[in-house]
Amino acid sequence: MQTIYRPSGRYPFLALNLYNGRCPHLCSYCYVPSVRGKTREQWECEPWHVRYGVIEALKRDAPKYVHETKRVLLCFHCDPYSPEAAASGVTRQALEVLRSYDIPFQVLTKGGMRAVSDFDLYRPGIDAFATTMTYLDKRLSLREEPGAAEPMDRIAAICRAKKQGIETWVSLEPVLDTHASLEIIGATYTVVDLYKIGKLNHDPEREAKIDWGAFAWEAMNLCNKYSKPFIFKKGLLEYCDFEIVGAAKFDPRLIKGAL
Repeated sequence: MQTIYRPSGRYPFLALNLYNGRCPHLCSYCYVPSVRGKTREQWECEPWHVRYGVIEALKRDAPKYVHETKRVLLCFHCDPYSPEAAASGVTRQALEVLRSYDIPFQVLTKGGMRAVSDFDLYRPGIDAFATTMTYLDKRLSLREEPGAAEPMDRIAAICRAKKQGIETWVSLEPVLDTHASLEIIGATYTVVDLYKIGKLNHDPEREAKIDWGAFAWEAMNLCNKYSKPFIFKKGLLEYCDFEIVGAAKFDPRLIKGAL
């Protein structure tokens, strides 16, 4: 079994997937079924489960990455803090293995406060905590992400991480409503160190209703107003017919960004 791996494409990080099957968050925009060659219906019929033997396999693989400087993302094709994942304790076990070999990691979750009990394993300046956000309005969030933590719960987790000196970032991907995404920046910039911003994909009807170039311009200006680093994902960059102001936080050959 492969545990830590380099995602295909130009992602500047490693990844680790701990769970398979239907994600309990049931987000309307989930890309995982298509990545795994399944229809949405097929994917929803597959029970959520811990990958068999994943922690034992990780313990075997981890020594190979003992000098790794790129962070390992938990998780790329699943959420490490869905209710089931949090109850299983497997995410904490994985973080403990990574920590024991001084392998840097970053957690991306919509699980909100379910993640904070593991913050003792993070090293300030090395590891990072992140959440995906689409709306501040919990009613709209419930419509699109019925099983995920409410928006204010996710923000509370980010606040806790920031208070404990952990680096934080927010994934504004996919953008479902441009006004809502800009609202999120305005509401969270004091506790967020970086924004990663990407357009909606795999939904041509909704995508066509959004002026992506105008949104990118507004998002850039808002982040610069608050002196917040940001990254535009490749799909959004294609709509930018203007100069991206500032210096990239990560290697500009990978993804462009600004101050």
